Amino acid sequence: MLRFKLSSVLLALMLSIVLSGCSKTAGDTIETVENGQTFTMDQMSFTPEEEGSAAIIAPDSRVQYYNYYPEYDGYEYYFVKGTLKNEEDQKKEISSYYVESETSGKRADAKLIVTNEDKSDFVKGIEAHAEVDFFLITFVEKGGDKPDSFRIFGGSKGDDTWENEIQYRTESE
Repeated sequence: MLRFKLSSVLLALMLSIVLSGCSKTAGDTIETVENGQTFTMDQMSFTPEEEGSAAIIAPDSRVQYYNYYPEYDGYEYYFVKGTLKNEEDQKKEISSYYVESETSGKRADAKLIVTNEDKSDFVKGIEAHAEVDFFLITFVEKGGDKPDSFRIFGGSKGDDTWENEIQYRTESE
């Protein structure tokens, strides 16, 4: 059942990437961050440590049951992986962020995912002052162009408008 749910979510992500044509807009704060630089948004500190492509995305310290993003024929995940620290005094939900990838000026839906503190499963939120692993992921065709950047939006104002935007330039740029 869990595998079916993840497959359904992944299929929806893949379809949205293929079909997406509209993009989000940010308000006052748009910041560009170069590859490997730590950046902060909404008291969340992102420290990128690794970039690359993978057929499957899974937590590092897996136990018997865990969530993962499975392999799909003809596609792979392009990812940025690192450490994320919640510097707030309250839990932060990942759904309060929106992510896009950009390849040669064309934007597509992407995703921010995080592990729990023991890095054994993916979760939907980060506890106050916790430090976890994060992944920015997007689908790319095997052998195709890698994204030039990921755009992370925070502080939703509604109607696809956000208070903050960070453009993170990848290694391929």
